[in-house]
Amino acid sequence: MEIDKLKKWMDAAQAFQSEAFWNNVFDTSKKNNSNGNVNPFKVMDFFPKCDLYESDHYLKAEIEVPGVLKDQLHLSIQEQMITISGEFRSFEQHRKYFLKERPSRSFKKEIALPYPIKIDQVKSEMNNGVLYIAMAINQEEMESIPINLSQKDD
Repeated sequence: MEIDKLKKWMDAAQAFQSEAFWNNVFDTSKKNNSNGNVNPFKVMDFFPKCDLYESDHYLKAEIEVPGVLKDQLHLSIQEQMITISGEFRSFEQHRKYFLKERPSRSFKKEIALPYPIKIDQVKSEMNNGVLYIAMAINQEEMESIPINLSQKDD
């Protein structure tokens, strides 16, 4: 391997170790990077991963938040929108990283709920890096709209 190529590779590898690099990669407030190009990394849109499903008159959500502590999470529900936000911290200064794939970052995920829920009956718990939320469906607030059929005689 040529020395110039090795030096370029070492420079690139060191850039990946810096906190500033990873903060820039996962910063959703900036639409463009320093080169003026659109940031190709849209990881914040996909983090945290979530499943939302209905079971026994409950809406249930399972949200993956590995490494996030309970006091670093915030959960709110307003009308038919649930918001999960928090901060994931993985960067330690004065460490010599050889591989750094887990960035420190804040996150916010909003999920539209398909049904109205009873906010006073929401239950949540964390277990093994997964946040479980059970929300009782508010059947009284669900509206049924009748459909009238008319038949025309030909």
